[in-house]
Amino acid sequence: MSNPPALKHEQLAAMRFRITFATAYALVYVSVLELGTIWERTLRRARLPLRYSMGFNPRPRMHFAAPLPVGCGSERDLLDLWLTEPRTADQIARAVAAVLPPHLTVVSIEPVDEQTPALSAQLIAADYRVQIFGGSAEAIVNAVAELMGAESWMMPRRGRRHSGQTYDLRGLVLALNAESAPHHHCTTLTMRLKAQPGATGRPDEVLKALGLEDLPHRCVRTDLILTESDNHSLRSEPTARADQSTHASH
Repeated sequence: MSNPPALKHEQLAAMRFRITFATAYALVYVSVLELGTIWERTLRRARLPLRYSMGFNPRPRMHFAAPLPVGCGSERDLLDLWLTEPRTADQIARAVAAVLPPHLTVVSIEPVDEQTPALSAQLIAADYRVQIFGGSAEAIVNAVAELMGAESWMMPRRGRRHSGQTYDLRGLVLALNAESAPHHHCTTLTMRLKAQPGATGRPDEVLKALGLEDLPHRCVRTDLILTESDNHSLRSEPTARADQSTHASH
């Protein structure tokens, strides 16, 4: 007897899913709480069987990998979602596509093992692309070289309760490169920053260290890096994508 045909990844029914999504334009300026509200409203409108938390104020069980700095768009942010009934990635993609708000794009949806650790526990780094408009490209390249060549780069900690305290930014910058694009009248920085509890780099802090914070710029988080050992996706290739989505450039 021949074996039954294997189900495609899009057809695997599950109750936990990972949504890869992008934000642009107006959504660049919302806080993580506001973005959570937008997603909650979207998923309710999609009429998905959401799993809710317990207590007096039950909320849909969903977790973001990391807050996005306000003013920074995203190309591949991550959201984990739990359901009370099995669904396939295709079913979720079709339901969500019909109710997505402007400037929120679903890149892919994949089933995830329910025993997978929380996204925040798997996250180790984040990639950013920052376009700097104005300034001297040569000076920017030299500033990047100086920062990356330093053993440490002390910066003041943010917030009143940390007044007078400093931290080492250099230890949070895993990679930083500058590339000039004269025809676009800008210099593009690409950076990989640590993103772990108590050790998270911020692109605006890197700009401040480089003396570029006052120049016009455009920031996009291009990817989130998870530990390979904690990747418990039920699939190995990109799966369902929601159609009718908005382009993610900002």
